[in-house]
Amino acid sequence: MMIEHSENVYALWDELADLPLAETRASIEILFSRLCEWIGADDAFWIGIARVQDEPHAASDVLGGWRLRTAERWITKPEYDAEFIRKVLAHMERNPGMSTRKVIGEAGRFRSYRLHDGFIDFEAFRQTPQYQMYFERGGITDRIWCVFPVNRDAESLFCFDRIRREERFTPEHEQLVGQTLRGIKWFHRQLLLNHGLLVGKTPLSPAHRRLLPQLLSHKSEKEIADILGLSWATTHKYVTDIYRSFNVSSRAGLMALWMGGS
Repeated sequence: MMIEHSENVYALWDELADLPLAETRASIEILFSRLCEWIGADDAFWIGIARVQDEPHAASDVLGGWRLRTAERWITKPEYDAEFIRKVLAHMERNPGMSTRKVIGEAGRFRSYRLHDGFIDFEAFRQTPQYQMYFERGGITDRIWCVFPVNRDAESLFCFDRIRREERFTPEHEQLVGQTLRGIKWFHRQLLLNHGLLVGKTPLSPAHRRLLPQLLSHKSEKEIADILGLSWATTHKYVTDIYRSFNVSSRAGLMALWMGGS
């Protein structure tokens, strides 16, 4: 990676590290926008992946025991609401395409790919329903995948797309994405934790995810209830649910989990 890129990456890492724990969405927006600017991407998204089956059952599973559990997009469009994303992930799990099978099939190591770098047979991929549904219909002309294994059972997947452009991503673009994402394991870990992964196999509900960033601040339960327009009783129940989900008994335990190592 060139020196000027290195300095930009280090500055980005510092900027992300200085944000409060509660500012998860702001953090991912900064990361998406900065990387998209650097590599000329038009769209980006993140998927949290969790292992739900081990051998011998995983051997006969369509995705080797892994599931695409939750997602965040950079450019928000009306058709990309939470329900739409949930349906897309569910469809990809039931009938994964060549690219998804390849990316998930190499779980357990840090890895990155470009759509046209030969990691799959692109001409064969073009003939598949998955390519026609997601790439052709969406105008995606190139993609970079980059996957960080946070632990044995959870991985953090970033994708960057070029839309209706002839120019392809270069190996240098892929390298820059990889160098940026590889150096922030803490960030991948927080993303997964904020979606209820790493601890359990089931992601948090939207209601719990709305409350979680507030809980990671120093606001009282009453203040959180007022901010979210909830009763104190409902807020307290959600707080208790979150503690149970992450196997902690207090806010201090939750904060320690976020600040701790892998």
